[in-house]
Amino acid sequence: MRRALADILASPAFQSSERLRTFLQFIVDETLEGRGSALKEFTIGSEVCQRGTDYDPRVDPVVRVEARRLRARLADYYDGPGRTAAVRIEIPKGAYVPVFH
Repeated sequence: MRRALADILASPAFQSSERLRTFLQFIVDETLEGRGSALKEFTIGSEVCQRGTDYDPRVDPVVRVEARRLRARLADYYDGPGRTAAVRIEIPKGAYVPVFH
């Protein structure tokens, strides 16, 4: 899983966005460390998007926006340089816990 993540993060599509790189790294690491159930919008907003402990996801949609961008960027990666990847990382809509195929 970590090799698949490293390949994605090294790809040109992800080199241009530090936030998407950080987002993907964070959710994959948390899941592999057994903390996937704690991946909530508030946690990601506080940890990845640096919104702090007063972050209110009802007011600030940054996590949902970035998750949508991340899903699109992953799709582009798997349609291009990652099309032959042995492991695929997917972020299902409506969730932040990655699924590994």
